[in-house]
Amino acid sequence: MAKSRPTPQDVKPLLVGINNIQFTPFESAREIDVAALRDNTRFMIDGGIVNGKGIQVIGGSNGEGFSLSMNEYRQLIDVVVAEAAGRVPICVGCIRPTTEPVIRIAEYAEEAGADCLMLLAPFYYPNCAPDAVYAHFKAVADATHIGIMIYNNATVTGQDLSIDLLCRLAEIENIVALKECSPSISKLREVTLKMGDRFAIIPNATRYLMPFDYQFGVDGFITIYGNNDPAYALEMLDVCEKGDFQRAQDMWEKALDLSNFIYKSGFANLTSLGKEMCRLAGRPMGGYERLPLQRPDEEDRAKLRQLMKKAGMALA
Repeated sequence: MAKSRPTPQDVKPLLVGINNIQFTPFESAREIDVAALRDNTRFMIDGGIVNGKGIQVIGGSNGEGFSLSMNEYRQLIDVVVAEAAGRVPICVGCIRPTTEPVIRIAEYAEEAGADCLMLLAPFYYPNCAPDAVYAHFKAVADATHIGIMIYNNATVTGQDLSIDLLCRLAEIENIVALKECSPSISKLREVTLKMGDRFAIIPNATRYLMPFDYQFGVDGFITIYGNNDPAYALEMLDVCEKGDFQRAQDMWEKALDLSNFIYKSGFANLTSLGKEMCRLAGRPMGGYERLPLQRPDEEDRAKLRQLMKKAGMALA
C-alpha cells in the first residue's frame, strides 16, 4: 500500500527554525547548474539544516523563481526533493505574477513530493483589492492539498497584507504558515497574538530583532546564511531558541556591517552578493548570472570577504 502523504497540519510543526532561502546556480542563460544544485542541497542538509531545525525554500525571490522557465522549475523541484529525501521540508516558492501560472507550479510541486508551497499576493497588479488577493490564495489552495505559506513581501507585491486579510486567509484549511516581511514590529507582535495558534510564523526580523521576536511567539527566521555557512545559521537558531541576548548582541554587532552591505540595494543586490558569499566560502554557485542580476566586481568581493571574516563566517 502506498504511503499516504502528510497533511498540511502534519507539516506545520516542521515549518520552524531556519527558513533558508536556497540560491539557484546557473550554467547559462538557459540552464541550471544541476551538479552545483545537488552539491549545495546535500551540503546544507549534512551541515545540520534538517527536520526540526529548518526548512529549505527553493524558487523564491532570492532563488530567482521569476527567472525560471516551467521546465526549469520542474527540474529544480525534482533535484532538490530527491536530494532532500525527506530529511528537511522543501517549500517551493511559486513566483509568478498571476494565479493560473502559480497553480501550475503548485500542482507540479505537490506531485513531485514537495512539502509546502510559498505564495505571494499577485504582484503585477500591486493595488489588487483584498477580495482579489483572497481569491488568489483560495484558488491555489483549492487546486492543491499540501501546506501553503503566505509570503507577505510588500517590496515585491506593492502591498502589505493587512491583519484583517491575514485573519480571513487563516480560515483556509491548508494555509498553515506566514512568512512575514513587514518591518513593523507592532504588526508582527499583533500577528503572533492573533494567529500564532493557526500559523507557523516566520518573520524577517533577525537583522534587528533577534532574539526578541521569539519572545513574541514566532517559529523561525528568514536567512540566506545557510547557503554559505550552515553552522552559522544554526548558531543563530540556538541564540533565538535560548533567548540568549548577550550572544545575540555579539553576533548582531559582528554581522551588522555585512548585513547593511548586502541589503543596501534590495533583492537584486542581496541575491548577487549572497551567491558570491557562497563562492567565497568554497561552494559551487555556477559561473553565470542571469540578468538583471550581475556578479559583484572585485572591490565588492574583497569587501564581502572582509565582512564575512568579521562576522565569523566560514571562508574557503
